[in-house]
Amino acid sequence: MRGVWYFRLTRWGVFGLGATLAAWGLAAMFEGWDKIQIERGWSLFISGAVALSGGVVTLAIAAALSRLDHALLALAPRVAAPANPAPAPVPTPAPMAPPTAMAPPPGFEAYAPKRYVEEEPVEVDRYENGGALYVMYSNGSVEIRGDGRVRRFASLSELRAQVGA
Repeated sequence: MRGVWYFRLTRWGVFGLGATLAAWGLAAMFEGWDKIQIERGWSLFISGAVALSGGVVTLAIAAALSRLDHALLALAPRVAAPANPAPAPVPTPAPMAPPTAMAPPPGFEAYAPKRYVEEEPVEVDRYENGGALYVMYSNGSVEIRGDGRVRRFASLSELRAQVGA
């Protein structure tokens, strides 16, 4: 039952941390209030406000942990352990398959990401402009078909660089 006591100690630790943080934040705000016209006063007041709000949030977390602790205790089954528990049966290991039945280890393709495995690109889009047919593929390449010839570019930026568009 280490878990229950550990959880209770953690709950009180979070509560103590939140209370300390909120108290230090209030103290810093009080200390900086008189010196607010100078830089140090503003720094103390702002950091105190941040610490105070962090302390309040931490206190809220402690309250949630407290409610969770009470809910877990209410739902915990109250079953007494038997005086002489029966020993657990020892499982027998399953027989191993013969080596010939094992599948061969996978090749490089099984471990390589899909982008490194060469696949035939699939046509994604095509359109016609100025008498030329532009065909775009799934790997990012572009093909221009026109004037009885076909030119292929690795990417749209390479096409723009060569054509000057």
